[in-house]
Amino acid sequence: MGTSTVQNPKKCLVPKGVKQLYKATSGDKGTLVTTCCIISPSGVALHPNMVFPQVHFKEHMLKGAPPGTSGLVAQSGWMNSELFARVMQHFVKVSHLAKENPSLLILGNHESHLSITALDIAKDNGVTVLTIPPYCSNCMQLLDISDFRLFQMHNTAIE
Repeated sequence: MGTSTVQNPKKCLVPKGVKQLYKATSGDKGTLVTTCCIISPSGVALHPNMVFPQVHFKEHMLKGAPPGTSGLVAQSGWMNSELFARVMQHFVKVSHLAKENPSLLILGNHESHLSITALDIAKDNGVTVLTIPPYCSNCMQLLDISDFRLFQMHNTAIE
């Protein structure tokens, strides 16, 4: 999911007869930041991981992000195999997963999700990874249909 660093302006209601409306919004186009979210069927969500198109991470990049958000950087701004392995480690650590406490993780079929390192971390910690076939996420990936659609309607432009 992509999140814009510049928010869309909200609609304003004004009393009848007002001829001018002043509204402050940024003229920037902003930057599209890749956001990785993991949410369980019961609605429990891990803190998001945001991938910024930078070489070095700086703490101010997370200003205004939800508390606990992890900041990652990649020159392209896209999730890659190395970063997804870090996301998988975070998922295992926060979820207290082990082979005795198995779980199922449903992912889109992005190439970064299929890295050997990330899959080994999942296997070693009792996580079964199920990927959705390509070009089917719009109807099969439940987060795209429910949670992310609400996010898109209320907060930011998602591309």
